[in-house]
Amino acid sequence: MKFRWYVAIGLLISAGIGSAAAADEPEPGVLFDPLALQDIADLKTQLNSGLRCRRPEEFEFVNLVVQLVDNLQLSEELVKGTFQWARKKKPYPFPYFERALRERAAEGGVAIP
Repeated sequence: MKFRWYVAIGLLISAGIGSAAAADEPEPGVLFDPLALQDIADLKTQLNSGLRCRRPEEFEFVNLVVQLVDNLQLSEELVKGTFQWARKKKPYPFPYFERALRERAAEGGVAIP
């Protein structure tokens, strides 16, 4: 007898969860853009966490890069493209990012101190 109550309660709970999950789904015909989720975190947070910054010098470089992007001296596309490339370097992608970004920025006429 007790087993039947547990089954009934379980069915009611799972039906409630199913209807709540269905409410979060987009409407039919509305396209979902997974790339839109990339812009949720700001650039500084993306770089610090994605590049696995550990030392104060690394955080200072990221702050400088973000400042250059904000001042429109570096394009955000250049920084994010270099970031995506460097993220794949293991175990610590930061040195790859720093060197590549300095070289790419120099080609564009921007010297990163």
